[in-house]
Amino acid sequence: MKTVLYVEDDEYIVEIMKDILESFFDKVYVAYDGEKGLEVYKERDPDIVLSDILMPKMNGLELAEKILELKKEQKIILITADNENNYQEKAKKLGVYGYLNKPIDFNDLKKLIN
Repeated sequence: MKTVLYVEDDEYIVEIMKDILESFFDKVYVAYDGEKGLEVYKERDPDIVLSDILMPKMNGLELAEKILELKKEQKIILITADNENNYQEKAKKLGVYGYLNKPIDFNDLKKLIN
């Protein structure tokens, strides 16, 4: 059973993405900020974590760092609308599996998931 945790603070985007992700995964867990995302991660141990970077309480990079401390081999894909190279560099240093810019190219997402 393939599972994903999707962390995004925009409820409208969550509803759209949840429907799309349900076509790729058996179970989709959702959190609306990094703190809740970490909580859900610890409870559910999903196969893949898909997270926005810019969020309240804890951003996606901080979330990725905390998750990778718990499970070094965790597959994490970060998403952002902000094309700042700084984020992509930090993500690479952390060892994040993938990085996508919004709007998401679903072919790219599909390649990363498979």
